[in-house]
Amino acid sequence: MANTYLDSKSYPRFKNSGKPVHQAVAENKVGRKLRDHEVVHHKDGDKTNFRKENLRVTSRSHHSKIHSEYDY
Repeated sequence: MANTYLDSKSYPRFKNSGKPVHQAVAENKVGRKLRDHEVVHHKDGDKTNFRKENLRVTSRSHHSKIHSEYDY
């Protein structure tokens, strides 16, 4: 995508706003902005795969649990 760049953690972000693409897609999927305690999990572990089917909104604590159980 020409209007994006990869940040220091290799997440695609929009050039005009700096917002992570996966966050914008997830917010569109759930129909609201993410709450402070929520993050977006990439089901397949690929930070550049921001298809809505690959994204899951979850709590920060649950997200940490997911990543401690699985090694990508």
